[in-house]
Amino acid sequence: MLEFLTDGLREALLNVNMNLVYELRIRANRPVVVNYGGEYTFLGARGITPHIGAAIVTCYSDIENIIYRASEYSVYSVTDKLRQGFLTGAGGERIGLAGAYVYEKGEAFTVKEVTSLNIRVPHEVRGCGEKIYRTCFSKGIASALILSPPGRGKTTILRDLARLISAHRLLNVLISDERNEICAVNRDFSLDTGAFSDVVRYAAKRDALTAAVRTMRPDLIVTDELVDEAEIDAVACCIRGGVEVLASAHFRDLESMRASPPFARALRERLFGYYILLAGEGIGQVRQIYAADLTPVADLC
Repeated sequence: MLEFLTDGLREALLNVNMNLVYELRIRANRPVVVNYGGEYTFLGARGITPHIGAAIVTCYSDIENIIYRASEYSVYSVTDKLRQGFLTGAGGERIGLAGAYVYEKGEAFTVKEVTSLNIRVPHEVRGCGEKIYRTCFSKGIASALILSPPGRGKTTILRDLARLISAHRLLNVLISDERNEICAVNRDFSLDTGAFSDVVRYAAKRDALTAAVRTMRPDLIVTDELVDEAEIDAVACCIRGGVEVLASAHFRDLESMRASPPFARALRERLFGYYILLAGEGIGQVRQIYAADLTPVADLC
């Protein structure tokens, strides 16, 4: 995990409880900020520090080295990811990039002169999806959508639910892992998503979902961060074809979801049997679970 960091940053993290590290924000000529247990603070040479003066300050060359290491020293091999503004580390770390976008023929081609990195650290939290599993899936599988602002634990919960459903329901679970964050599969390891799970990595959702239904015969598809009409269309095709879908989306609350035309359509068509709203504070905390008609589900034991 985080093998692509500079030596100084890796040494500093040896003094930190990595189970509480959710994000590292690295900015050129600025102190390193860490989301530690859901709160932002600074990273010093000896670990977490509340004092900005004791924080590690990174430079442009540090950022360049991290990008080269994360791309296994071949930036050209990750051009498709760069144009979307992110890289994925071997351990499933999503590395967001801020800098100067370069356009070619009217479309984003790459990012250069990167000045900031936001490194989101994946966590395997066994049992974090238990409440949702008991409430929504213990008696059968239905399509569900997990809602929250960014960084509130949607991917961690999806990972655990895939494991729980695979273990208890003995169903074929297909994971569409567009950024290799849910499973973080490489030659050395993979995060545990159950013995009945198959993974399609680095494919656009509409391609992965279409191919999966035709070739892998899943009972359930798990995918992260639906964003637009095309992805809702792909999900709708799966559900109408008899394959349930467990997904997530970035919304603060139900009102903001209703205001999004693709998701308002999903509501009208009752695509999802459950809507699971996470709390805006903390990580992976369930605020409420709603049925397809958005009436609250009472049993949250």
